Amino acid sequence: MVLFAVTIIVNTSFSLLIRAAQRQNVNVVAVGFVNYVFAGGLYWALSAATRPPMATPVLTIGIAAGVLYPTVFLLLLPAMHMRGVAITMAIVRLSVLIPLGGALLLWSEMPGATKMYGIALALVALPMLSLDKGINDVRLSARQTGLLVALFLANGACLLMSKAFQMTGLVAQRPLYLAIVFSGGALACGGVYFLRRKARLKRAELLWGIAVGGANAASNMLLLYTLDVFLAAVVFPILAAVGLGLATVFAAATWREIPGKLGWAGIAVAVVAVALANSQQ
Repeated sequence: MVLFAVTIIVNTSFSLLIRAAQRQNVNVVAVGFVNYVFAGGLYWALSAATRPPMATPVLTIGIAAGVLYPTVFLLLLPAMHMRGVAITMAIVRLSVLIPLGGALLLWSEMPGATKMYGIALALVALPMLSLDKGINDVRLSARQTGLLVALFLANGACLLMSKAFQMTGLVAQRPLYLAIVFSGGALACGGVYFLRRKARLKRAELLWGIAVGGANAASNMLLLYTLDVFLAAVVFPILAAVGLGLATVFAAATWREIPGKLGWAGIAVAVVAVALANSQQ
């Protein structure tokens, strides 16, 4: 259980570190760039030590995920700015519906009755989370609502890529796969950063990037170890529900990012929806 608890804490710390850096008014795109360089470097070093063979699915799925990961990161930034950590992470957690749909369409994994209840609740939670005032009283414009929908879809696509890689059975090539994924993230975030760059990389951005990258790399590795010990049907609902609760409480206590009544209700519905959607029935 210690391993599971550490996995939840480190996984949750990734989003909280991003928000903390954002609140310090550092260049968060630069932080994202350093994050992916650092995490990718760790996985390339691990791949060099283990020397796994290169297989075509590792490259193709890794490149696709390498485009999606930084897309999610770049969408997280304005979403957190508009609605804070709690509501943003609830939307991210609900994107588990995307790989569930992919499993149905691509691998004929028919969801059971409990999963269907979870999907139905998620459809209730999403508009509640989108309509809540979040950390300010400003109503979302159509463009901002579209951004939250894009975040939901992009993160769901990332989870779908993880499912696709899992279906290959290439367990020994996980470090190589993640090295490719994070290298793609470094290229994408690096491109955005250098196009917008107005000053050199600052020490604060470097330090925040290393902290975020360490959490990013560690959470992925810890998750793999946790899945070796516990069933996925146990890991994912607990990780989603407890992680969302921790992020909400931390943001409320530390930064006073307190959702409105509709947001709290939406978060509660989201926790139940994620738990049901990840059930074995």
